[in-house]
Amino acid sequence: MHEGILRERKLSTSNTLITLQDIRTLKELYQLKAETRELREPVVKNIIKQRVVGRACVESLKNALYSLETIYIDDDTGQRLLRLDGMKQIEVDLTYEIRELQKDIYYLEYGEDKFIEYLAKFIPGFYTYVNHGVDTLKGMHFDAFITDRDGTTNNYCGRYRSSVQPIYNSVFLTRFAKHRCNYPIIITSAPLKDFGILNVSINPAHTFIYAGSKGREFIDFDEEFHRFPIEEKKEKLIHLLNERMQVLLQEQDFEKFNFIGSALQIKFGQTTVARQDISHSIRDEESAAFLEKVKSVVREIDPTGKNFRIEDTGLDIEIILTIDGASDGSPIKDFDKGDGLAFITGKLGMRPSARPTLVCGDTPSDIPMLKKAVEMFEDVWAVFVTRDEKLKKEVKEICPNSFTVPYPDILLTILGLLSLMK
Repeated sequence: MHEGILRERKLSTSNTLITLQDIRTLKELYQLKAETRELREPVVKNIIKQRVVGRACVESLKNALYSLETIYIDDDTGQRLLRLDGMKQIEVDLTYEIRELQKDIYYLEYGEDKFIEYLAKFIPGFYTYVNHGVDTLKGMHFDAFITDRDGTTNNYCGRYRSSVQPIYNSVFLTRFAKHRCNYPIIITSAPLKDFGILNVSINPAHTFIYAGSKGREFIDFDEEFHRFPIEEKKEKLIHLLNERMQVLLQEQDFEKFNFIGSALQIKFGQTTVARQDISHSIRDEESAAFLEKVKSVVREIDPTGKNFRIEDTGLDIEIILTIDGASDGSPIKDFDKGDGLAFITGKLGMRPSARPTLVCGDTPSDIPMLKKAVEMFEDVWAVFVTRDEKLKKEVKEICPNSFTVPYPDILLTILGLLSLMK
């Protein structure tokens, strides 16, 4: 596999083949991305089983790449434009979609060793970070691998619906999950499904425990769904909130927020709506006005502020249903990834283990998950993907056995290499 995945004559092909397409609408973009997911998923299975991947798969990925690269670019702004419907247009940054297809094509054509060299060309200090990570974690078999997705094990994408997991990413993670840990758990703020992490992941079935909505909902190895209980009164309130948000996003002034970043995500016990994306395609004053409008809707539904908390990340507005009892004695608190981790481990019946636990994240929202892990498990190690000095210091204070890396591909390479060691 390391010397090239396509060199043998015997071929194993996918049923999904992608033709060249003239992409003019956002709907067509999402359809193409769905096709790349259908193509990539069986390719990962073949690689994990050490089968050779057919060249037709690579040609399909090249067709998808060319279809994206030829989307119309506005001469004045230099941005690619897609229609929403009719004559309405939106600027789209396709950096993630294009770059990850380029990486997958290179990975399949040249093999893993050359692919890692390829990554090193674009990431400053790549080998220094990778060698340090491998040296620090080598020889360990983890009882649990608890990780965030976006920004941690997956590069950020301008639109969640487009953030289909790449082949190389899945191979590295799947190998690590299968060979270096007992309970691989992905905890994300995104929904679990429709549309959520299950719709953008291509890892083989029964490999990961996927948890959405910060762990309020998860699917186990046996594909059984579990949900954190919500009071009937609060369930009615969040249902009303979601109805109001859907109506708000139909208004002419606000409909553009349906098509950027996270868009509207109706999670279990939480609702997220984007007010900006990583490309800053929305004017600051429009973004700020939308934030105030959302806050006013929440105040109308929950005037006492006891049922919802609003967390503004600058990109997303997260409206979080509170739960009873905080550690500082206050009667209510936001549901965080620490609560999610406690719920998941309790449902799975995980017992204390002498083996270490590895926790990975990239933002302050992952800190409660790390704190809970340190509280629950004896030997915790952490890797955070960040260049934020304040967050680096906080991670180190909570978990002395920790280090940070600046990019998700560095973490992925560390995990991928560790999975090959005896």
